[in-house]
Amino acid sequence: MKAIAWFLTFIWRGLDGLRKVLHLIVLLVLFLAIGALISPSNPIVPHKAALVLSPQGALVEQLAGDPFERAVAEAYGQSRPETLLRDLVDVVDTAAKDKRIELMVLDLGGMAGGGIAKMQELAAAIQRFRATGKKVFAFGESFDQAQYYLAAQAD
Repeated sequence: MKAIAWFLTFIWRGLDGLRKVLHLIVLLVLFLAIGALISPSNPIVPHKAALVLSPQGALVEQLAGDPFERAVAEAYGQSRPETLLRDLVDVVDTAAKDKRIELMVLDLGGMAGGGIAKMQELAAAIQRFRATGKKVFAFGESFDQAQYYLAAQAD
């Protein structure tokens, strides 16, 4: 009787251990799948690529409102388009150093200005890009003063 009880206890503990290991494997696979879904993917940049810079709305130093208000406004389709100046300058400076980027295209149709100091800072970044020997093209249907100032930096 004792031998049977010992044998059944041994089997039970083995099955319980196997269950725990299988649960850990399932959870690990689940977490890896969730992590792969929410991780940002880096775009593949081919050789001889063009950087298309298309700012939307006003150029700003800091986005208006807190993140929750912006998310709610965007969910209801009431968000005001804004583009962070620092993002644009960082992208242009990074593209200037990237050998795969051969030219920049400025699509200024959606830009709504942003002040002379911001325009000068972005223009300086465009000039640094051009100083590397890369071409800059600008296009739009019609330009206001801020858009024309940036378009004037192009080739």
